[in-house]
Amino acid sequence: MAQAKIEDKALRFLAAFERAGKSVGRVTIDGKKIELVLIEHGQIDEYDRIDMTHGKA
Repeated sequence: MAQAKIEDKALRFLAAFERAGKSVGRVTIDGKKIELVLIEHGQIDEYDRIDMTHGKA
């Protein structure tokens, strides 16, 4: 149940940043930690959204 709450909170943060005109490149949830990575306009990379994590469970 707590995991759904943290995911909902992350989605609310994402929506708030996007309403403020910020471009969010990535949202990471690690336990209770939420990390939002913003994109600067000259920094867009077509491979940036591909998760290449291997062997981490």
